[in-house]
Parts: sequence; C-alpha cells; structure tokens
Amino acid sequence: MGKGFAITTDLDLGKMLRAGYARHLVKVEAPTNGDDENGQKHPSNKRRRLSRLPKIRIAAITNDTVATFASLAYAVKAAPNSRVAMGLIVGTGTNATVPMKLEELHPFKREDLINPGAVDTVVINTEWTIRGTDQPLEEMGIKTLWDRILDANSDAPGFQPFEYMTAGRYLGEIVRLVFVDLVSKDSDAHLPPSLEVKNAILTRFLSESVARADNATLTKELEEKFASLSTKGFWSPARVKLIRDIAYAVQQRSSALIAAACVGLLDCVHDIRLSTSGTLNGCAAEQHSEIEELVIAYAGGTISQYPEWLVSCQRWIDLLVAKGSASNSSKRVVLKEALDGGIIGAGVLAGMMDDIV
Repeated sequence: MGKGFAITTDLDLGKMLRAGYARHLVKVEAPTNGDDENGQKHPSNKRRRLSRLPKIRIAAITNDTVATFASLAYAVKAAPNSRVAMGLIVGTGTNATVPMKLEELHPFKREDLINPGAVDTVVINTEWTIRGTDQPLEEMGIKTLWDRILDANSDAPGFQPFEYMTAGRYLGEIVRLVFVDLVSKDSDAHLPPSLEVKNAILTRFLSESVARADNATLTKELEEKFASLSTKGFWSPARVKLIRDIAYAVQQRSSALIAAACVGLLDCVHDIRLSTSGTLNGCAAEQHSEIEELVIAYAGGTISQYPEWLVSCQRWIDLLVAKGSASNSSKRVVLKEALDGGIIGAGVLAGMMDDIV
C-alpha cells in the first residue's frame, strides 16, 4: 500500500511466494580448495554444500500492523483488567489495526469472511491514512499550506494524506518546506542550493542530529550538508534555532495527530467514550478501584527512535482519554512496544491454523 509498486488483483500471492522460495531449495555446491606441498590453492574433487533451506508452506499472509497486534496479544499474559486493544505502526508509514464486533461491520465486509457464523470478532486492518482521511483535518484547519505542497508533489497526490502529515518518510520534507518558506521571506537570505531540493532533509537527520546534537555540533553538520554560497555564511544561531523549533513542532504535531487517531479508533469500537457535544467534558468522575488497561501494541522506527515522539504521543492519549468523557475514568490506554512484532505475529497467526503440521 503506497510503496510505489502494484500487484494485480488476480495474483495468487501465496503461490508467488512459494515459487520464489523454491528457487533456493536446490542444493548449491561448489568445489573445495586444497593446498599442495607449496601451499598453493587448487580445486579438488570434493564438493561442499553452500546452502540448504527447509521446505515451507504458506499458512498465513498478514501485514505488519495486524502481526504487531497479534504478537503482543500473544506475548502479554491475559489479565481480567488488561488486554491488547489495538496495533499501531509509525515508521516510514503509519497504519493501525483494531478488533471489531462482526455486527458492526458493513454487510459487504461480512460477505467476504470465509465462515462468519464461527466468529464474533474480526481484526480490521484500517489503512487509516488512505484517500479522504484528511477531511476532518481540513475542516478543523489543521492541514497547512506546506502539507498541501508536499501532498501535491508526492508520488501519489491525495492517496495517503494522513500519512503525509505524520509518518517518518515525510516529516523531514515538511520541515524543509516550512524552513525554506520562512527564510525566503528574509531579503538578505541566500538559501543553500541543496536546501531547495525535494527531500533534502531526511527524518533520520532530524532524529539523530537536529533533536539531539548541541548547537556547535548541529551548526557544523548543517554547514557541511547544506553549504552556503554566501561568504557571510548562512547558518546563524537564529537559523539553527529556527530549524530546531520547526522540527520540534512537526514532531509534536505528528505524535498528537496519531494520538487523536488512536483515541478516535478506540471510540469507534466502544473501548472508550468521547463526548458528542463538541467540547471536552472529562469533569468530575467517580474514581474506580480497578482500572482497565487498554494496550496499544506499537512498532516502527519513528515511534521507537525519534526523541520525545513516544512520550509526547502517550501524553496526548492520556489527555484525550481523560477529557473525552467522565466515563473513561476507569480506563487507561497504554502504548507498549512489540519488538519484532511483524515477525513474531506472523508466526502466531500461522500457528493458529487448524491444519498446521
């Protein structure tokens, strides 16, 4: 989804995966080398096996978000007051998975289930960044001029608008667009040519340098990466601070938007409640002796490695849940990392097959 290549609708993915894997099942052998009396290497008649992979069959095909959910749901010991309620990916892209009651699905969705009478809950891969998901952001005035420029110049304009505002692949470009726009208003500014190139600022650079380095180190790195043509120099203390401030604001907005989407999704499946009055109303509430913990299993480089991203997202979730409704006082939504969730979760799902050998 959104990775820049297409798979035709009539493709049997399982068959293609097996065929690709089978190419490497054949024994690959090569002659071994022996030393003669002078220490020179010569091929011998003996042969050694270079590789041999086990035979496999495709038991389950899943995406990373569903697998992350399944991974932590399997790993976390069940408790009366704690359960994994959602899966979340925030890395190069973003996506979320949530269990839903069968009766809450559109009839068209239920028709696609193999045996709908045997289940009451299904795990939904939401693809929550897909076309149209920025409508509420437009209505609330959250989407900016720079977001629209990035979207219009993306590989697939309008295709994943929410992802363009939140995910690691795009945060660096938003920072670049804002910085270039603001600095260009300064009549004395001579922008480094490299800064005017699309995607010149990578999110990794924001995470590893802009968010972590001291002023002297960051200034040196900026001067090396984005050298000025002006003899006067471009990277003044004020401009170094400006790019830091922009990067921080973009990171905070990203985590806040993801937090809002998480809380909204949990409201959709009735795990928490949000006020319909249009105002936050988490006022006086009865204190419960036992809090239900709703776990969001997360994975991805942005949420795991970008400084303050995770802490900020958790803080926004706490605020939205507390203020969303007084009835949420018995709930606590917690972000927990699912290490190697995409791999472990796939194994968990494969092991759940009835005909597993």
